[in-house]
Amino acid sequence: MSLHPRTHSRLAMLLGLFLLVLAPAAAADGPVVVTVAAEDESTALEQGLEQALVRLAGLRSEPVLVEALLDARDDAGWIAALERRQQVEDDSYRLEFDRFRLRTALRDAGVPSVLGERPGLLVWAVHERGGQRDLLGDAVDGPGILSALGDLAAARDMPLLFPLGDLQDRRAAQPSDIVGGVTEPLVEAARRYDADGVVLLHVRETTSGAEARAIAVHDGREYRSAASGEDPGSAAHDAVARGLDQVAERLARVAAEPEWLRLGFAGVQGYGAFERLRAELTRLQAVETARLDSLAGDSVVLQVRTGLEQDDLIDLLRGSGFARAETPEDAAGADAWLDRR
Repeated sequence: MSLHPRTHSRLAMLLGLFLLVLAPAAAADGPVVVTVAAEDESTALEQGLEQALVRLAGLRSEPVLVEALLDARDDAGWIAALERRQQVEDDSYRLEFDRFRLRTALRDAGVPSVLGERPGLLVWAVHERGGQRDLLGDAVDGPGILSALGDLAAARDMPLLFPLGDLQDRRAAQPSDIVGGVTEPLVEAARRYDADGVVLLHVRETTSGAEARAIAVHDGREYRSAASGEDPGSAAHDAVARGLDQVAERLARVAAEPEWLRLGFAGVQGYGAFERLRAELTRLQAVETARLDSLAGDSVVLQVRTGLEQDDLIDLLRGSGFARAETPEDAAGADAWLDRR
């Protein structure tokens, strides 16, 4: 006897929800993978561990955990749980680190980390050589400057956006404003890209290499940094890295021992929306895991394991577009209700 199509649809949805509850953690809870160039395996492990910690924290900060973690490992178990090593080619190693262990180490050591959504900053960059100033973008990269910043964004897990560099950008973003640090028109021009802030970067080639000056603008604040290097790419990388550290420092928090909260979300319609919400939450450093508590109509209640107090977590979720909401009618109980702004 065949099922009525509507009955079949309901069963499929219930089965999907059941499997989702049992599903493993999202890909964001997988290993932290880094590739490093080093002379030997021991050096590769040390450098790779430092890179993995910086990526998880979102910034460089003290205390540095690398030496302590390396001293604490044991060949029988700890090191096997921490990483899997593979020599990709000569002097290059691919390392996989256990994300949960590193998060726990950062928390236990009281190291501040960017626990919420990391801001996307649009980079207005000017390359200067021999008196000629070029606005960089998709059409013009300069001598490896944007490529170096792309590597930095991946290493920090901090999104950096690059302009098209088309006619509209050239009209709105004047190189003289970038070089002079005139931020207001450049922040306005960045609205086209829906960025959370901007980075003004001026890279100037010199007889001995290159110099870079950066101004990061986020949440109404400006952060200035500078660096020099053997080439424009390395100077730009270091200057922007220091600026990102300053931005991240204001956003970073120290998580406590995780506890469970029941958060309700209004306006979640259908299985796909629920799945996207759960994945979005588990991408945040503040959320260790999220699992289904109840689902009814267009609202859902999730059990969220987090190291933040309820009000701190809700404040952090503002960066992802959530705000407090009234409890929906006939909704299940929750510690707090949220909705998209």
